[in-house]
Amino acid sequence: MMKRENIINKWSIPHRHAFMKGTGYSDEQIKKPLIGVLNAWGEINPAAGNLGHLTERIKSGVEASGGTPMEFCISSMCIGMAGGSRGASYGLAYRDIVADYIEIISESNLFDGLIITSVCDDVVPAHLMAAARLNLPTILVLGGYMPPRMHKGKLRYAAQIGSAYGELQKGTISQAEYKELEDIVCGNSGACPIMGTANTMGAIAETLGMTLPGNSTMSGVDPSIGRLAYDAGSQIVHLVDEGIRSADLMTEESFKNAIRVFLALGGSTNALIHLPAVAYEIGLPLPLTLFDSLSKQTPYLCDIKPCGQYTMKEFDEAGGLPALINEMLPVLNGETLTVTGKTLAENNKNAKVLNPDIIHSLSGPIMKEGGVAILSGTLAPNGAVVKVSGVAKGRLTKKGPAKVFDSEKQACDSLLNNEINPGDIVVIRYVGPKGDPGMRITARFSWILSGMNLSDDIVMITDGRFSGTNEGGAIGHVSPEASVGGPIALVQNGDMIEVNIPNRKVDLLVAEKELERRRSLWRPQKDRYRKGLLSRISGTILPVEDGAVLKRHF
Repeated sequence: MMKRENIINKWSIPHRHAFMKGTGYSDEQIKKPLIGVLNAWGEINPAAGNLGHLTERIKSGVEASGGTPMEFCISSMCIGMAGGSRGASYGLAYRDIVADYIEIISESNLFDGLIITSVCDDVVPAHLMAAARLNLPTILVLGGYMPPRMHKGKLRYAAQIGSAYGELQKGTISQAEYKELEDIVCGNSGACPIMGTANTMGAIAETLGMTLPGNSTMSGVDPSIGRLAYDAGSQIVHLVDEGIRSADLMTEESFKNAIRVFLALGGSTNALIHLPAVAYEIGLPLPLTLFDSLSKQTPYLCDIKPCGQYTMKEFDEAGGLPALINEMLPVLNGETLTVTGKTLAENNKNAKVLNPDIIHSLSGPIMKEGGVAILSGTLAPNGAVVKVSGVAKGRLTKKGPAKVFDSEKQACDSLLNNEINPGDIVVIRYVGPKGDPGMRITARFSWILSGMNLSDDIVMITDGRFSGTNEGGAIGHVSPEASVGGPIALVQNGDMIEVNIPNRKVDLLVAEKELERRRSLWRPQKDRYRKGLLSRISGTILPVEDGAVLKRHF
């Protein structure tokens, strides 16, 4: 592959070389393939604690294989740090803006290849979006999962702190017990050790062929992840030499593979926002109908928390994603190319399932259909999503009265004041991409509900999104959202709502004539923000089913 520096005018090269020498690069280094190495470490996210070390290993691998690493930085973000406040509205914008930032740095520095350290929810898709857009030889090095720890005979990890707050409010644990849990749940580096958004998107990245095999189910503190980082640094130089670009890997068939693996994992519903956003960068539509069609053909195979029994540690020990992919090859396209230069089937052909209680077989699945389903109906004409793997058996249908809230805070306050009863269907609206704006994660209501042991008795329906750590069963991404006058904006307290997951339906049982009357009286909410990024989001963000990306064209 020709060095990208050769595309610029010859009279510009001395100027560029002088600046590179001012940074400390030698003439010999400048002649080699220039590999941009994104270090996503920072002191703002416990999951990213190992990324600085992995970056150094990557750079060593690049240099050993004849490339020149050029490190640049932008910190990973855990949206949990915002605690559900206004700051939590920036997650999807972070995703898109980080993709823009990587584009700016990569293009202005004429990188020949790109290697990215990546961890956490909106971060991995940001990096995949940049890779898809730039179409350079690119590898992601995922930071792994944070190992859970045993504490007083119980397995503990970061994602439990939300439901523990619900237990505290119910009085089933003391303030001292809660404080003790708060002190120990973040015990090391890596993403929450469950199939939340981070690990779901990591598995998707690996299935797309954008990581080395096994990376998505490695522990963040396992020495093997350092060796993998070194190997990735070496391999990116080979990809540059061979001219293998992201577009050679992220194809329509590899996206279908990624959707099937996501469904088999029962992964985070945020994948239904992020995957279309990544595909948007290469002009590939991923409609909800495709997800639902593949869900009906793809069994749910992995018994992993938050909806299953096991953590990422046990999944890793059971063979991890390579074992799952090998088990699924009969329903995958094994010929898709990966960053190893080999196919998906070649990468995983020797992987074995070591614990069939964790990774089930195609012939003996947990469920015959995927762990996530797409609903539609009079409440959600453009679609809604539900994590079926989180719905209790026998509760796939539900009919009940609505209790309506225009913010998650209102709903949480009402729940903690015992104003919501078993059998209610809680509607939380105006928290979609435009209405929030930015679609902050409505996780706290579900966490508290779980901690109060009410998850099976109260259904939540929202035009917002959930945390991948939520146990599931709630219905989100209702579209059109309330802020644009979707039917969810017209729901009133006491209206009957019917959910029928087997039939893929969610209906508001109100006569059309009455809905027309309400629609004539409805008025959009006033913009809440008049300056800064949030003031721009509501006018530029696409609907959730289109990936909630910030519009490129006006």
